[in-house]
Amino acid sequence: MRRVLHPGLRWLAKRLGYDIRHISDSAGIPYSGNPLKNHGFDALNAHSIVSITSAEGKIVEVNQLFLDTFGYAEAEVLGTSVDCIYTRAARRDLDRIDSTLSRGDCWSGEQRLRRKDGGDVWTRTTIYPLFDADGNRSGDMSVRTCSTDVRLIHLERDMHAALHLLQDAVTIFTTDTCRYTYMNRAAMRLWGVSEEDYLGTPIATHAPGFDTEAFLTRAQPLLRGEVSKLVYVSDLTGGPYEVTIQLIQSADGEPRFVSFERDIADKLAMEKAKDEFTATVSHELRSPLTSIKGGIGLVLSGAAGDLSDKVRGLLQIAYRNADRLVLIVNDILDLEKIAAGQMYFEMRPYEAGQLIREALTANEAYLANYGITARTAGLDLPITLYCDPDRMVQVLGNLLTNAAKFSDEQGEIRVALEQQDDNTVITVQDYGVGIPADAQETIFDRFTQAKPAKNNIVAGSGLGLSIVKSIVEKHDGRVEMSSVEGEGTTFRIILPERAADAGAPQRVLDQQAG
Repeated sequence: MRRVLHPGLRWLAKRLGYDIRHISDSAGIPYSGNPLKNHGFDALNAHSIVSITSAEGKIVEVNQLFLDTFGYAEAEVLGTSVDCIYTRAARRDLDRIDSTLSRGDCWSGEQRLRRKDGGDVWTRTTIYPLFDADGNRSGDMSVRTCSTDVRLIHLERDMHAALHLLQDAVTIFTTDTCRYTYMNRAAMRLWGVSEEDYLGTPIATHAPGFDTEAFLTRAQPLLRGEVSKLVYVSDLTGGPYEVTIQLIQSADGEPRFVSFERDIADKLAMEKAKDEFTATVSHELRSPLTSIKGGIGLVLSGAAGDLSDKVRGLLQIAYRNADRLVLIVNDILDLEKIAAGQMYFEMRPYEAGQLIREALTANEAYLANYGITARTAGLDLPITLYCDPDRMVQVLGNLLTNAAKFSDEQGEIRVALEQQDDNTVITVQDYGVGIPADAQETIFDRFTQAKPAKNNIVAGSGLGLSIVKSIVEKHDGRVEMSSVEGEGTTFRIILPERAADAGAPQRVLDQQAG
């Protein structure tokens, strides 16, 4: 067989400083041989990822660095398509590369390739066309150098440059010892350090109150993938900051915590001012509204003499609107009390069935106004709640009036009591318009109300469900909601079994709100 030195290898040999005649005459590298195992290419094998493919695109030779880089055994790749290392994006360039090689030219460029385990490998690649003795293209030789580390360094540098532009303080630190690996300019200003000062130092060095062990315990759900982020408020350098912690993978493949620290002193001051303004306005409104409502009620009762039907109709409209305004003001005041931790709860044992009966009686006229019938279940169960009965009647009242408003006329709602394990469950279910899917996530937020599907539904303040959620949570319970638009909505109040003395009521100030 005639020994032929392929043009690509000839060029490569010249670049590596080998004597071309020596390789051609004594080494003799025919295409059908094993050029990558020849001793004349030791330097190439040591520093480059080399592979040879046949005219059909099958891998026929690879060196050890190829196997180490892509994570394959030799038997796994020989005879297989070169596509095994190409990502979908890299395959889009194959036709253009093939056209270049078919003209007898080399192709060079950067490629993002794929390891056996799916990981990315960035390479700087040069592909040489190989020709047989008759001048026909018989395959290709690819010579690559791994640029993953360089690429990641550039990506990390670009990321850091972008983070430096943020006004919020951003820090990155290790997940085992909580040592800083990065601070943006805002963070360096916050802690009064330079890049030389913070690199590799523990957080506690700059924040003496930071407890590394306690933080890592708190961060376990994040490390286990149970949550996507941790959010809390902390006093940093004497002021309140909202801290958001997330988990990222660094350029070296190790997990890192990234912390975004936002100064919320101005935000809290604005919220306090808004709350104080709302509370002041609400207090100032309640007294005159109560007087107006009372005066209209007296006139309607005949205290000022007989009324014509037209006058009575107008006064009834005014009375209903005054009543609605009083309810809204009371709702706002209740929320402000909860937020300020100033709402008292008279906690005592109370029969659950009786609680529900009282709520139904208190809202009987409201349900009748909408032509709604309440069907009950389980009210005779011997279940005792430890609660503030007045507050729980308020909760049930909000749910009952909501169910009535969003039910069909002359419809029905279901109120049920049951015991599930160690929990008491109270269900209020309607079969009305339901809540749109895009509104369900925020239905318990303040001033939020799903857009009604019926035009005759009077919009509320959007505070009722927020109050329901707040009061139930102060009883160590929770509220669950499920709804299908056009079929109805179900609210479930779930209260845990709580031990309590059967003696005098306990007056508890809610000091955990805010």
